[in-house]
Amino acid sequence: MKIAVLSHSCVIDVNQQIFVELSRRPGVELLLIAPERWRSALRGTMFFRPLPELEDKCCPLPILFPGHVHFHCYRGLREKLRAFEPDVLYVDEEPYSLVTLQALRACRELDCRFVFYTKQNLAKRYPPPFLWIQRQVLQSADLAMAVSAGAVAVLRAWGYRGPVCELPHGIDPQVFRPHDSSDLLRRLRIQRPIIGYAGRIEKEKGVWDLLGAAEILQQRMGPVFRVLMVGDGRARWKLAAAAQRTLAPELFCFTGSVAHHAIAEYLSAMDIFVLPSRTQRRWKEQFGRVLVEALACGVPLVGSDSGNIPALIERTGGGLVFKEGDVEDLADKLAQLLQNPQEARRMAERGRQVVLEQYSYPRIAAALHGALEQVLAAPRSQSQ
Repeated sequence: MKIAVLSHSCVIDVNQQIFVELSRRPGVELLLIAPERWRSALRGTMFFRPLPELEDKCCPLPILFPGHVHFHCYRGLREKLRAFEPDVLYVDEEPYSLVTLQALRACRELDCRFVFYTKQNLAKRYPPPFLWIQRQVLQSADLAMAVSAGAVAVLRAWGYRGPVCELPHGIDPQVFRPHDSSDLLRRLRIQRPIIGYAGRIEKEKGVWDLLGAAEILQQRMGPVFRVLMVGDGRARWKLAAAAQRTLAPELFCFTGSVAHHAIAEYLSAMDIFVLPSRTQRRWKEQFGRVLVEALACGVPLVGSDSGNIPALIERTGGGLVFKEGDVEDLADKLAQLLQNPQEARRMAERGRQVVLEQYSYPRIAAALHGALEQVLAAPRSQSQ
């Protein structure tokens, strides 16, 4: 089976790992196409660098509008696909994106199967031309892959009637595993118990609610815990200043940005991982991959009920859910785990086992491979 993959997110090397595993499946010949260059609001200008295992399977191409997720398109895409002659084109982009339409038109010329991957979990109505692009893609796709049940529901609400397969994000179990973080804690000069967060430090991620819950816990228990904030974002400095005003000295610890391959050591240093995301008018938590990463490191969870978070926590059994925006409820859930370490440990062990069984990259790649095999075995849709 010859699989061509189109993915702007593979400019970040961790997102290539699933395709490393896919390329190892029997009978698979893979071509990964990604932008040569991409602009990120957080990371600046990035250049594509393939993982060593994909060195001879990648084709970075120049693009128009680098950094614009739904506006970018490739130069030379048709020629590369025509030379490869794929059996199936897997497009890791939303169905309303310009690049997805570009891929669909190339696919029609090549007479290969067309599959796209969506993470959108809000049934937004887009204006033309995005509405027209979405309609063409939904009418023509041989298969849709969706990151969560919420994304599946949105596809159906948009009118997609074709086959769909849920495909969650995965983790590398060799990287995300319990680490000895004693040296890290000495460098950071903090002691356990540690409530941790990792990700963008932005309003929609609920970081102000975490501060509010820490204030409540300090009133109840005293400053006997620490909050470790891993990451960066627009709210970081205001949040740090507010924490300094309202909390005991050094109760909040900010690390700044940490490379993804090093994040497991920081997660392992935490006794509880918190994802307090708040639903916005045009966004809610689409998956919560960091929750799976934390569980793989043996850390129990507390998450809000935004987007996919409660479904993920329920599926793994690895933690507790609080009502988003309710700082009292968040403080209660944190106190429950801080005061019952055995319960927290049981949740973490149960959640880690589920993650290893269901969310490892080999497991996710096998599911993707099986879905693509079924596409090739099925009759062509009438709209093709």
